[in-house]
Order: sequence, then structure tokens, then C-alpha cells
Amino acid sequence: MDVDDPSSPLSALDADSDWYDPKESAIDLEHPKYWDDEVIVGIEQRKAPIKLDALCATYRWFYEFPEPGVSEPGEIIYHTNVRPQDSSPGSLTITCPAGKKPTLKNITGTVRLFGKEARFSGIKRAKDRDNKNLVDNHWEFVTFKWKENYGDNQDDGNSIFASEISDDNGAPFVVFRYASPAPVTGHMWYLDIAAKKERPGQKQKGYGLSAAEMARLGMRAEYPEVRARALAVASREESEESDSSSDEEDAAEKHKPAGKRKPDSTVDELDPGRPRKRKPA
Repeated sequence: MDVDDPSSPLSALDADSDWYDPKESAIDLEHPKYWDDEVIVGIEQRKAPIKLDALCATYRWFYEFPEPGVSEPGEIIYHTNVRPQDSSPGSLTITCPAGKKPTLKNITGTVRLFGKEARFSGIKRAKDRDNKNLVDNHWEFVTFKWKENYGDNQDDGNSIFASEISDDNGAPFVVFRYASPAPVTGHMWYLDIAAKKERPGQKQKGYGLSAAEMARLGMRAEYPEVRARALAVASREESEESDSSSDEEDAAEKHKPAGKRKPDSTVDELDPGRPRKRKPA
């Protein structure tokens, strides 16, 4: 990316761009990231609520995001020929009851992660960072139990959330938030593990991301590119909302009763349907 190119996001940078550090941008180039007043390495949580049945599927892991200071984020790769002594990355399965409408209470599932296994039953909306308000698209588990003690796992504190970005088939990515009491940080820490919905025949093609999915997730993009894309999307959405609002107003005006005019009346400019008497000359 050329800083001298007027069309380049880098050309708009100045001394006040404290969110942009060329060295950090280079380090995070390959990682998924998004813009939220600054560039954040990770997966953005979905804003608009989604239907629960959209969650129910098997997902394959593709990226992990340790808590800062623990280790670096990294890609998760599925090898076609796995040796018996090696652990497969595993999968996340979210199950809806057959023939019934999915609810928070009747959703179940399994987490398999590099030889570790847990089962859960029921989900509930999680609270925000201040632990005050419930948030959309982030769920804690009603019952969650690891099969055994693996040394860095715990049953409490685990959760899942849906991503703002969707895959090429329109399904949101899902992130499993692994809670660990490991003494690395001296307190409970989290590992976010992103997963993509499995599709028929995907095993033969591999579980990786397409070039389009990587681009939407901010992978292989410098900080200014991530910011520019986010601002462009926000501008487009704002324009679409404005156009939609105008269309609704035009439709409402078109169907508004015209009202009967009296001979000695003029039309109120603010309301064509309401006669207004003339002022005396």
C-alpha cells in the first residue's frame, strides 16, 4: 500500500492517527481484525439478533485468539492424514431438537477441541462487560461439563457468540470462548476460538476460509484498510437507512387522505389534508 497514492487509506494518516502503528499493523497483517474506534484483532460480535435455528450445525475451528500477553493468535489447520497419536482440532456441534422450535432451553451441543471434550445443555443470554445488561448474540451455557480435568479447563465461564461477518453461504461464524483458570496470568483468562459452519462435501475441500471470507474478516489487510472498509460499510448502511426512511415517508404521504377544501380556505403547507382559513385582508 502506497502512502503517496491519494486513493490509499494511508494517505489520510497524520500525527493524530494514534490508532495506527506501522509495526503493529505488519505484525497483525494475517490475523482477523475489525474496526471499533481502533483496530481490534479478533472476531466482531454480531449486532442484529439472529434466529436460534441459524446456529444449529457442526462447526470447524479456523482461528484462535488467546488473551493478550499469553500467546499470539494463530490459524487452526486440519490435516488430511492425521497420525493416531495426534489430536484432531475437533469441532463445535450445536443441536436443535428434531421437529421442535429451538429455544434457549432445548439447545444442546458438544465441544471437541484437540482431544478435550465437553457437553452442554441449554443456553442463556450473556451480560455485557459491566455485567449489567443482557446482550444479543452472546450466550452462556445453562449446564456445561468437561469430560475430565485437562489441567487448564473449567466448567464455568465458557460461552459462544455469533459473528458480525458471515461466511460465503450467509451463515455467521461462531466463536467459542474457552475459560481457563491457568496460572499463566494469575487469574481466569479466555481463549476465543472461531469456527465456520460445515457444509456437505467440505471435508474433501478442507475447512479453510475462502479469499472472500478472509477479506471480510480483515485478514491480510493493514490497519488503514480495515478502518476504511468499516467506514465504507457504515456509510453505505446509513445511506440505505436514509433511502428506506424516505421511501416510507413517500408511501405514507401518498396514502394520506387529501381532505375536502372549503372555498374560502387555503392549504396548510405543513399538512395538505388540513384546511386553513385565510387571514382577513
